[in-house]
Amino acid sequence: MSDMRHNAKQWIKKPVSWLEMVLVLLVLLLTFTPFIPSNAVRLCILQNGHPIAAVLSGPSKLPKSEIKYYSGSKQQLHYQINVPFSTDSADVDVLVVHKVSKNHFYNKYVATLAYAVGP
Repeated sequence: MSDMRHNAKQWIKKPVSWLEMVLVLLVLLLTFTPFIPSNAVRLCILQNGHPIAAVLSGPSKLPKSEIKYYSGSKQQLHYQINVPFSTDSADVDVLVVHKVSKNHFYNKYVATLAYAVGP
């Protein structure tokens, strides 16, 4: 058992290589850069102060039959998330995404919170 503890301590003290650090930063950058709608959803959650919910959100398109129950333009994309988060007003589990710019490198999307408007 002490051998296992020794190995764990060595792993914790192991210096991080430049390649590992660059890969982690690249993955984080690609996860939160809003060039696809699901990344815009994650970025919006992160901006609202919920980093764990942003990583675990797993955004997916809301079925068209349910869009009428949420605020926001009905022509825009609505995304539901697996991990609801709290705001000052209510708990949020749906976000509205719209495209704000299109240039030759990538599309840019912005997500905003959508609240239930009733049955």
